[in-house]
Amino acid sequence: MSNVRCLHKLIRFRRLLVPLNAPIRNNSHILSPLGQSRSYAQDSKDKTHLEDFRLREEQRERERDAAEAAAEAAAKHKQNESGGGGHQHFQDAEQSAKQAKVDGIRQQILDAALEHVPQLGWSRQSIVKGAEQCGYPGAVHGMFPEGGFALVSHFNSQSNAKLVQILQEQTQNGQREVTDPLDFLVQAVRQRLEMIVPYKSQWPQAMALIAQPQHASTALAQVLTLVDDICYYSGDRSVDFGWYTRRVGLATIMKMTELYLLQDSSPDHAQTWSFLKHRMDEAVQLQMMLAQTEGMTHTFQRSFNSAFITARNILGLGYNRP
Repeated sequence: MSNVRCLHKLIRFRRLLVPLNAPIRNNSHILSPLGQSRSYAQDSKDKTHLEDFRLREEQRERERDAAEAAAEAAAKHKQNESGGGGHQHFQDAEQSAKQAKVDGIRQQILDAALEHVPQLGWSRQSIVKGAEQCGYPGAVHGMFPEGGFALVSHFNSQSNAKLVQILQEQTQNGQREVTDPLDFLVQAVRQRLEMIVPYKSQWPQAMALIAQPQHASTALAQVLTLVDDICYYSGDRSVDFGWYTRRVGLATIMKMTELYLLQDSSPDHAQTWSFLKHRMDEAVQLQMMLAQTEGMTHTFQRSFNSAFITARNILGLGYNRP
């Protein structure tokens, strides 16, 4: 389109300078040296004509561009009215519905697979049995490329959600004040670890899967989110240095108690819960000591806070609550 416009301009420019009906020999003076056969008045007149011509052509070009833009906008609007935009929206909705269906099937299979973990462990075999139990062929285990870790991650997410629901009911969704925050933390950790007891003999396998590098980010995100939920519903809404120490400390105590649980053979795991209570008491004392120690420099605080925030951001976690 731009080449055609340039050609039209060239033709009109040639007509202005050299009329097509005039013989070339009679216009030989045009090629003569400047000032020999052309007057200053004639040059000024030609210059005025050229300026007018340029202005007219620029105006016409702007009008053509505006007309083309209007035509394009009208065509796009017509396409949207005819269902073009609606078709894209329909495709997106259809894709979302398909993904939701796949996610629902995955969850159904994993729920059924948990029943086979005590016999088959955290493995693809358990997933295959869960799929067959739900009426799907065993080959659908290909929907779980992460293998047995998919089952472990599903169990952790499910257990965390159950605990959060319990804490919400106990605190009226965080609106009721907790009278004994320390006991609240101990009981919350205990309730979460008791969910592991039915799978105690197979839990070392789950811990081995969690420890694999490719699964570390997911596992750590689940732990950090859980300890933040526990602290939040215990009434911890602070934004000081203790915010970080309490959460890191709680996560550490939870993992220590988890390891102790695997070796505990006492009735009802009484020694494990005693170990948990003692570690929580020590953590409170340590935090009080750190808060009162003048030797704890601001540099250490900033370094600790930065490390925690960086890890949280890498995992894509946000702790902002309404």
